[in-house]
Amino acid sequence: MKNVNIIVTIIAMLGLSACGSSSKQVERHALTTNISGLVHDKSVEPTILYKRPNAPDLSSYNSFIVDPVRISYRDREIQKIPSEDLYRMQRYFRNKVSNELIEAGYKVVNQAEKDAMRISFTLSGIKAPNALPNVVGAIAPVAISVGEVTVEATFSEVETNRIDAVVIDRSQGSRVLNKSPWSTWSDIENAFNIWAKGIAHAVKQSHGMKKHGIIEK
Repeated sequence: MKNVNIIVTIIAMLGLSACGSSSKQVERHALTTNISGLVHDKSVEPTILYKRPNAPDLSSYNSFIVDPVRISYRDREIQKIPSEDLYRMQRYFRNKVSNELIEAGYKVVNQAEKDAMRISFTLSGIKAPNALPNVVGAIAPVAISVGEVTVEATFSEVETNRIDAVVIDRSQGSRVLNKSPWSTWSDIENAFNIWAKGIAHAVKQSHGMKKHGIIEK
């Protein structure tokens, strides 16, 4: 079992509507990553997955570099969002992923070392509309405004900079039974939480499968 198959575990986490966030169709996304040598796996739509055939599985990595989260300014709408809000989301996402990996028992490092994976994120399509209508109509079961974000995640081997997988997912807050209708930014944070937990869970699962001989050592 290879790395790109284990990444499906991450993708499955992204669609957990019970967590207050759900995946939706990615439209008109401009890739920021070079996908040469990768193949498009359509089995996980609406999430988009490009994978490198025969890439190492996640159990090959014990340490991770989580790059500073980037913003794609090709989307002109993002330019209307205050820079302090964007910076807060960038910092929140990176810290959340790093903390989940550390809590799962893995090292998060700043410099290249053997057996390290680099995880890079680029955000686009950020929508955090005014949630006031949700608060005013709080007695209604449906939220009028929800937060949305597209995440492009790149997983690469540090020593060679070989890109093994690129995952693009667009998340939006739940319009039904939304736990935090007073803040559409909370919808975006929740999407980041699911990404972080999914990545840590996938790495831990892969190491567990290797330990029990389910994947080759």
